[in-house]
Amino acid sequence: MEVKNVRFPEFSEGDKGERIETAALGDIPVQVTVELGATELSLREITDLSEGSIIELNRLAGEPLDLKVGGQLVAQGEVVAVDDFYGLRITNVVMK
Repeated sequence: MEVKNVRFPEFSEGDKGERIETAALGDIPVQVTVELGATELSLREITDLSEGSIIELNRLAGEPLDLKVGGQLVAQGEVVAVDDFYGLRITNVVMK
């Protein structure tokens, strides 16, 4: 088997093409989740769960919930009721 080094062309700063307009990205759907908390359970603990079981989470009562977009934390907030649905009132934007 013969192995050769690959040579890539050199690019200068002036070789940039057109930029993607941010308006073009506005209609792309992304997964948004609100995370109440998390914990780690063994498979045995999971198989022992039944109606009425309580799972303790790693978050204190009253602590802000996390809003994640595509798995990345972007904001925190508090639960609100909107008609018959839950909602999240943003209290802190944490995007970097």
